[in-house]
Amino acid sequence: MNAFVLAAGFGKRMGSLTQNTPKPLLEIQSITLLDYALYLLHIWKIQKVWINAHYLGEQILNHVKNFTGFPIEVSIEKDKILGTAGGIRTALPENPDSEPILLINPDTLFFPNSEFTPKHSLAKGIKIHLYLLPIPEGENYTKISIRKNGTLEFGKGEFYYIGLSVIDPSCLSNLEKNHFYDLSDTFRECANKGEITGEIFPGEVLDLGTKELWESYLNKDVFGSNLTKIKSFLSRSNMT
Repeated sequence: MNAFVLAAGFGKRMGSLTQNTPKPLLEIQSITLLDYALYLLHIWKIQKVWINAHYLGEQILNHVKNFTGFPIEVSIEKDKILGTAGGIRTALPENPDSEPILLINPDTLFFPNSEFTPKHSLAKGIKIHLYLLPIPEGENYTKISIRKNGTLEFGKGEFYYIGLSVIDPSCLSNLEKNHFYDLSDTFRECANKGEITGEIFPGEVLDLGTKELWESYLNKDVFGSNLTKIKSFLSRSNMT
């Protein structure tokens, strides 16, 4: 299975923290957000990875240029940002393999239970599978509900999308390359057709999407006993 890391952004939400550094390269316990995502993809036996980038994208390209864990291609959106769906459509080959790919957002740190592995296949007639969690009290996430047959409905419910999903690239084949498209629109279109399923993520997540959240975790032991394993993997993969 292959994967796509959504790392293109404007570099504005984190304020001064990203003045000279793209958000995916910010560090927690000396581990960048991007490096932790790559570690998880290694654990999940991913074979190849695409990364899209925009703000200070050359730094991301340089960061992974010597990486040996698995092949990586970086798609830098230089002239304009292409959105989540547009970035994927533009970076992937014109005729991608029919196998689904894993999408991961490095802004969120995922801590799955030890038995978790993302789906490597989709059910017949299904184009997308999302991993969800209950909406925390006071948070304003898009509401999602799970129907009895496992398909999703957007706009109501108690769950939210955590930034980890499996997608059939063919559902983006109608989009033009190098144009802006938002993946949330594709999610809703597939939901209306009954082509998107979901399940509760078996673990915890840590959202570091704002400067305040980031700073609140700077002096905490986020990775616990996995820190040594992460550093060992990065060292073996020429990332340190």
